[in-house]
Amino acid sequence: MIAAVILAALLQQSSEPVVVPAGTVVVPAGTVIPIRLTSKVTTKHAKDGDGVYGKTAFPITVNNKIVIPEGSNVRGKITQIRQPGRVKGKAALSLSFQTLVLPDGTTLPIYSSLGGLGGAAERTGEATAQGDSSKGEDAKTVGTTAAQGALIGVIADRGKGAAIGGGIGGAAGAAAVLLSRGKDVVLEPGTTIEIVLDRPLEP
Repeated sequence: MIAAVILAALLQQSSEPVVVPAGTVVVPAGTVIPIRLTSKVTTKHAKDGDGVYGKTAFPITVNNKIVIPEGSNVRGKITQIRQPGRVKGKAALSLSFQTLVLPDGTTLPIYSSLGGLGGAAERTGEATAQGDSSKGEDAKTVGTTAAQGALIGVIADRGKGAAIGGGIGGAAGAAAVLLSRGKDVVLEPGTTIEIVLDRPLEP
């Protein structure tokens, strides 16, 4: 009799349904989130660890429901800076966006990679924005200075000093290039970039 009562109780417990929280929404990994920068970022002045700030530029939806509203705040930091080199070497900076703050104040950690940069720079690797080379402008500087030197030689020596003047001018142009650096990466406020979620997100 006692065994029968215990068995009945166990069967009753096992038949109770498991309650699963309803309304759970997951933003899947691979989702692209456009961000509009609210702070200026440049290799000229930035340092490793400096903050980077932006707002989502477009609402993100899951199952026709907005889960990340437009205007949500996104915070990150600069993780690496490479200054442009003399003569060659492109400037670059690495960005890591780590926090999403929804309009209701909910703060969520995010894990993401860098996507598009809106034409403001070239993306290399998963998190790096790289600037343009100054090679073309360097050649123009040398050529223009050489031409000016040749012209001065012609005026001063009725043509005989053209070659000498050109050589001196070319050397001066090369010196100007050696004393200057290449182009910095500059991401102005309002620049739209994209981040890609590396892990699912539950707002």
